[in-house]
Amino acid sequence: MILLSISIVIALLVIIGLPIAAGYWLKDKLGVSWRIITFGVLGYFIVQVLVSLIFSGLTSVIPTWDEAAAGETFRLSQILTNVFLGVIIGVLARWGGMKFLKLENLENAYGFGVGYGGAESIMLVGLPLLMTFITMLSNINIDPQTSALEPEMIAQIEELWALEFFIPLATALERITAFVMHISVTLLVFQVFKRNQPAWLGAAVGLEMLITGLVVGLSEAGLHYGWVILLGVLMMFGNLLIIYRLNGFEIDITKSLRTKEDAGDTL
Repeated sequence: MILLSISIVIALLVIIGLPIAAGYWLKDKLGVSWRIITFGVLGYFIVQVLVSLIFSGLTSVIPTWDEAAAGETFRLSQILTNVFLGVIIGVLARWGGMKFLKLENLENAYGFGVGYGGAESIMLVGLPLLMTFITMLSNINIDPQTSALEPEMIAQIEELWALEFFIPLATALERITAFVMHISVTLLVFQVFKRNQPAWLGAAVGLEMLITGLVVGLSEAGLHYGWVILLGVLMMFGNLLIIYRLNGFEIDITKSLRTKEDAGDTL
């Protein structure tokens, strides 16, 4: 229990703390405003609402999805449809945000990407994991004979405490990979405006579709966590390479700090 608890705490620090730390770093070192980062967060929530509405509409049009939800084929089709919608709408949301908010430099593109990826990390995994951990701690010495909880709930808590200690760490690594991916996808979308070539939207869609589809597909196939960790590391370095090839690391921090100081002097 102790090792698992430590592992969960580390995972929470990574999943929730990394996006927040990245936001503060962008603000302090690159002069990116919280407004830009917040736009990325709002973009994520808008995408989730749109995906949910469209998916609900498709479910009403294809009633067999509900009737055969327990079937493997229909369940897989639902998952793939959800991934497809999330990727397409997510890339378009980034493009629309950059176009209408006029995010004309690399620093602001980073801010939008950190906000989008950070919101996904915290809302999709971080907060649910935190609430689950609180429930686990609240029932650490649960007695099935005297507990008022339902037997199913007791069984779930006992199953959670029986997890291998490295599973939360693997989840944290997967979130780091996804976070870096969202930044690299956002920088690909930024190339549409930087290079005036709309074809970069296709590259952004392709990258996110490949990585998200691969992670979801292998998870559904029951891939061992050891391979998940290795795959996560490879994909993370792959995304970092893409950022490097897009000159994403060529940011003049001193220039950004001077601009920030000048703005403060003006005020």
